[in-house]
Amino acid sequence: MHLIKLEEYAAPAREAAVCLGTFDGVHLGHQALLRATAEAAAREGLLPCAYTFDVPPASVLGSGKAEVLTGIAEKAALMAGCGIDTVIYSHFDAAVAARSAEWFFDELLLRRLRARHVIIGFHYHFGQFARGDAEMMRAFCARQGVGITVVPPVCLPDGQLVSSSAIRESLLKGDRRRAEEMLNRPLSPREEALLGG
Repeated sequence: MHLIKLEEYAAPAREAAVCLGTFDGVHLGHQALLRATAEAAAREGLLPCAYTFDVPPASVLGSGKAEVLTGIAEKAALMAGCGIDTVIYSHFDAAVAARSAEWFFDELLLRRLRARHVIIGFHYHFGQFARGDAEMMRAFCARQGVGITVVPPVCLPDGQLVSSSAIRESLLKGDRRRAEEMLNRPLSPREEALLGG
């Protein structure tokens, strides 16, 4: 598995299936995205990649500080376990947040990452002011002949939507069992440190 900062990433010789997301925690929902990426890559002869950030955008843009569940190296290792070959990341800051949705698709996905198939979650947003959504991504992909997979919500048996914020809430309440159910693994030391109660 390769973990590479975007500025140091050379466009691959092979076109890629690119999974997009913050992937904080690499929880059950993220695992569904990553498996879909590995499957698309195998089916279409593409490089299975993911593009992410080293910190959650909410920790930069949000009104409150979002506790990070997984550091970038741990995140990449967990993603590799789901079949991802290469994880490319950027440091999320105001300059990255100011990039347009069009720049994100044309410059980043097509030119830099050589995306031939894009995999996103149902509520994925991208570009300045989070203007881009799944429907815009579908339109961009259709225009360029790029495949797209939009992964639906992943919920626990009781209907709880699996999300990084729900995991943080469970940890702060001291509900280890609930957090581990959504993560589909034991807590890491970093996550243990967030346990409240």
